[in-house]
Amino acid sequence: MRLPKIPSLPGVPSYDLVDHYPDLAPLRRALRARDWPAVVAYFDQLPEHDDPTVATAMVAETRGVETFLRGAGGGPAESTLAGTLLGARLVWMAWQARGSARARYTSSRQFASFHQILHEAERVLAEVTAEEPGNIAAWTARLRTARGLGMGQAEANRRYERAAKARPDPFFAQLTHVQQLCPKWGGSLDRLLGFARHCAQTAPPGSLNAAAVADAHLEVAYESGIAHLRSPAVLHEIRGAVARSVGHPDYRPVHGWVQAECSFSYVLWLAGDPAGAAARLAALGNRVTIYPWGSAGELRTARRKLRGAAARRSGAGHRPARVGSPHE
Repeated sequence: MRLPKIPSLPGVPSYDLVDHYPDLAPLRRALRARDWPAVVAYFDQLPEHDDPTVATAMVAETRGVETFLRGAGGGPAESTLAGTLLGARLVWMAWQARGSARARYTSSRQFASFHQILHEAERVLAEVTAEEPGNIAAWTARLRTARGLGMGQAEANRRYERAAKARPDPFFAQLTHVQQLCPKWGGSLDRLLGFARHCAQTAPPGSLNAAAVADAHLEVAYESGIAHLRSPAVLHEIRGAVARSVGHPDYRPVHGWVQAECSFSYVLWLAGDPAGAAARLAALGNRVTIYPWGSAGELRTARRKLRGAAARRSGAGHRPARVGSPHE
């Protein structure tokens, strides 16, 4: 089988959400102009099928926006939208303060700052969900505060159920809960995989939710080794998740599709499925998310090896070409 063509793309792969979803550009302009009515208008016009968590994340990643959201300099009056955006921004700032290293490599000062900011975020977001119980973006953010503050599995499960009540099949809440169910956060591999499979099986065909299966198997591989992904049964399940979501005839690229494609592409790459990984990377173009691709360099390496494999197949009668993992 011929490998899907991966274009040789100029420049560095982009993590910018506006590059991923150009319809976010008006929101960014409104934030830069400190135009609160325009921010409100943007969220009011979001299509029902687009999860507001993506737009909320773009606000959360905007440097200095917390000052505006607290009402300084003509910022917003107190509202659930302002609280949601401020809470999400604080959650983002907290994880930045902590850093991405494992706990044993994180300093006490980092943890102190992390917890201090998360407590403020939790207070703000709890006020939002008390006033607006159906706020999916706020519940998704509160899943992250529960994990960071070590509130435990029972509270995290309660929050996920509230998110699922606020919005059926809440994609980003599901991906967040997948992390909570990992052993490193007090969960178990059986519960992790069971939850991810439930997300895939209960969501409508063509939706993004089956990407939770890819994330779950990746986390299992982090615990037990990359060989887990190369099990025929696991690879079959991942391919099935692709077919049910981004590979389904009913699939449409709604907000979140870049995250789903990144999860599938990375797991298929590690699993040694060059055709599957190449198809997903071709769909992504120059877009990339921080998780699970470890770096832009890792993505470029995968692209280069897959293009080389395609060239070798083309020049050798399409004989199978082995593509190793980037960790070999």
